[in-house]
Amino acid sequence: MSLGRSLLTFALIGACLSSQASVVMTGNRVVYPADAKQVSVQLTNQDDFPNVMQAWLDSGDERSTPQTARAPFMLTPPMFRMAAHSGQTLRLQFTGADLPQDKESVFWLNILQIPPVAKGSEASNQMIVMLRSRMKVFWRPAGLQGSPDTMNQTTTASVSGRQFSLTNNSGYYASIAHVVVTVANKPVKLDGEMIAPGATKAWPLVGTPSGDSVQ
Repeated sequence: MSLGRSLLTFALIGACLSSQASVVMTGNRVVYPADAKQVSVQLTNQDDFPNVMQAWLDSGDERSTPQTARAPFMLTPPMFRMAAHSGQTLRLQFTGADLPQDKESVFWLNILQIPPVAKGSEASNQMIVMLRSRMKVFWRPAGLQGSPDTMNQTTTASVSGRQFSLTNNSGYYASIAHVVVTVANKPVKLDGEMIAPGATKAWPLVGTPSGDSVQ
């Protein structure tokens, strides 16, 4: 991809568990091939104490709960106890839905960590903090053209007035870490975004970017 003589470099990233969470997932996102019977997700409890975990999937609602969430997947087990320094495997199974066959669809895996409650005299003085993490789950149809590793060749950039735009021409979701544009001889860092297949993301700029200094 090019913008005049510009060099555009994109770091493709996924959503990952919060750095504060002590129950972590192997990997930073989940890819579910359309022809897979199920996909496993491995969790590890790094705490010296047990945690109760609750997991569910949604279609993009950040306020979803296990009762309100909607997604075409069955997740087992939905609630479980993890002993200290132990592991747990979650199994995702696609239940069927009329999803596009020429591009990925994205869902979200929620993991809620519930720490143990103290008993006795300490119980009245404690504050319970429950951590919820959200990770992307990409449902990937068979036969998509190209690959995520070559998305920099199918993502195009453009400048129109005081607006910088990126267009994702692939069938995969593009997660952009950040964009740096030089405006008035000063670097301006723009927030990262996830760009859906075939979609365009535009960033407003104060000033017009230079044509050979976009990263």
